[in-house]
Amino acid sequence: MSILTGMRKLLALPLVAALAVLGLSAPAQAAPPDRQHQLIETLQDLLPADHQQRMAALESRLGVDDDLSDVARSVIDPSAYECGPTELIDWLTASIAGWSDDDLLGALVILTYDPVTYDALFFPEPAAQRFFGADGEYTTSQQRTFRGLRGFWDIDSSDIELVPAHGSTLLDTTRVARAVQASMGLTPEQAQGVAEAIRELADQDVYDHGNAPIFTFNAFAFSAEGESFPGVGVPTDKIIMGDGVLEGFKAIGLGDVAPDAILGHEFGHHIQYERNLFESDLPAPEATRRTELMADSFGSYYLAHRRGANLRWSRIKQFIATYANVGDCAFTDPNHHGTPNQRTRAAEWGTLIALLALPPRYRILPSRTVAALFERALPGLVRPDAPPSVTLTRAEKAAATA
Repeated sequence: MSILTGMRKLLALPLVAALAVLGLSAPAQAAPPDRQHQLIETLQDLLPADHQQRMAALESRLGVDDDLSDVARSVIDPSAYECGPTELIDWLTASIAGWSDDDLLGALVILTYDPVTYDALFFPEPAAQRFFGADGEYTTSQQRTFRGLRGFWDIDSSDIELVPAHGSTLLDTTRVARAVQASMGLTPEQAQGVAEAIRELADQDVYDHGNAPIFTFNAFAFSAEGESFPGVGVPTDKIIMGDGVLEGFKAIGLGDVAPDAILGHEFGHHIQYERNLFESDLPAPEATRRTELMADSFGSYYLAHRRGANLRWSRIKQFIATYANVGDCAFTDPNHHGTPNQRTRAAEWGTLIALLALPPRYRILPSRTVAALFERALPGLVRPDAPPSVTLTRAEKAAATA
């Protein structure tokens, strides 16, 4: 493809698909006011007839173009793996459990346009105005960790921006209109109509006036490799952090470490961009799982290393739990990221490699070396009968202590 893979979300399924699945079992409630129906119909009517093809083409340019035919060639037996819902996904499901069918449909329509993501991707606010978390509570820690990652790893990261995604964007008609015009190819008049309808629809108590976590429950890394987009130009490389996923980890007791763990993982994807590590002969689900588990290992290596974040063991256990909570059981989906157990093992593996760095230099392994060691360890990390805890081979220990 013309650009490297662009968006790598922590969650296994696209948000739109996940919301649709969750909506099937959501309890129906009394019909909402007619105005909500009108707004939903307006937004549906304003979708271009070819919007699915447009979005597929755009996502392909952004790197989300896994070949679905590979799924048929991927023979993974789900019954061989221990897998189930995580505490984080249970929390997200509970956050919309009281929504009516029309509430769910309204959210689904908003997510179809997804102006929050495209605004952050194409038109981020100036760096001095950025804050992380709905109330800015993660701004200092995220900026500190980002600086630490840039100084730790041996890649040129000077062109990477750290950008937030806020649900409040849904109420800003100027930003929404600009985002959907760029992503959907709408006319300025159509884009303005969409923006006004989204603002009114999102500005309800049920959606927390745009701040419902489902709208920003993502984090991803992006690299355009110099490619230009109509109406946008050449986007900068980015790591985008959504408020919703930060809120979710805080709710399950991992708010202290999870934001740094997510950031470390996404920075790991930028290492993969720079080192051409996305290429794989594996079929789609295993190929994606490979890159995601490798990014977990990069993230955990930084977080545990003496010259990285140098976290205590109690906090190491928290970031390992963070990666486990974004595991999934979608074995045949092209976006399969690895089961909770597999993500736990990958994080433990990266941690153990980091903890073997010897004084006084506490050498940081080159990113290519970490990647090469991971490639050799991967089959053992993902096999169904893998032990619950990770042990390093003699070769891994020798490399880590060299």
